[in-house]
Amino acid sequence: MCSRSRKKNNDDGMTLVEVLVGMMIFAIGLLGLSRVTFQVMRANMQSRHTVVATNLAHQRMEQIMSSTRYGSITEANFPDEDYGQVNGGASDYAIYSRSVAIADSLNSLGNSVLKEITVRVEWNESGRTRNVELNSSISKFKDIQL
Repeated sequence: MCSRSRKKNNDDGMTLVEVLVGMMIFAIGLLGLSRVTFQVMRANMQSRHTVVATNLAHQRMEQIMSSTRYGSITEANFPDEDYGQVNGGASDYAIYSRSVAIADSLNSLGNSVLKEITVRVEWNESGRTRNVELNSSISKFKDIQL
């Protein structure tokens, strides 16, 4: 009985199928990574718009609060700015609109003693209207000097 031993061919290498499967797994991983990257970029843009809108609202609120006379705090003195008009039409703010609402709180004699101020900044993002709103109050007694 003659047994012949066969020598196994043990080449170190990869078959074409193994290479294709590896490339497919790598491609799927890259596709997932690119999707996450896109979502992070969109979130960064949303954050940037929110920060700019908040700064614009703070800027207008500071202008109102620093008014020298209580009687000069009216909506007429702080007109609404439509899209493309914010900060004198500066191109950096073209996507924003800014509005001011001022409501008087009256005492029993019908005199204004408190103004409730709302500053709202709006912008459109991804087909949705977003906004930032700041509220504050100012008392008539601001003008009294001791």
